[in-house]
Amino acid sequence: MHTVKNIVLSAMLMCALSACSTSPVPVSDAKPSSKVYAFQINPAGPYGSLTIVRDSGFVSSGCDMAIYIDGQLAAKLATKEKATFKIPAGEVVVGAGVIGSGLCGTAAQRREREVTIQAGQSKRYRVFTSSEADVDLLPTTL
Repeated sequence: MHTVKNIVLSAMLMCALSACSTSPVPVSDAKPSSKVYAFQINPAGPYGSLTIVRDSGFVSSGCDMAIYIDGQLAAKLATKEKATFKIPAGEVVVGAGVIGSGLCGTAAQRREREVTIQAGQSKRYRVFTSSEADVDLLPTTL
């Protein structure tokens, strides 16, 4: 019982010190997700690639992060996972939001960003969760 109490107190202290936000994960360190559902086939016309990496950290780590491309569920990412998509050249709307039942279903709404992909271009984005449990997507060079 004493050990459980120490673990809980340690977790709370770590959370307080880190403000509970997530931390970036370099693309090279992220594991490929096994839950990728769309945008895996080369489009008929010009296309580029979009890699999305989910941060590491405590906030929402027990829940999958859903990745949407033009409103279509394209993948689910656990922490430290990535997915690469083949996107037709042009503009797409990329979204991310916590998905699941129970406490996972009470998280913040999906956040969306417009992304422009040029033919042959590779872009990287990270999905992170703030200390207030807000989800967002931002470009990354990691």
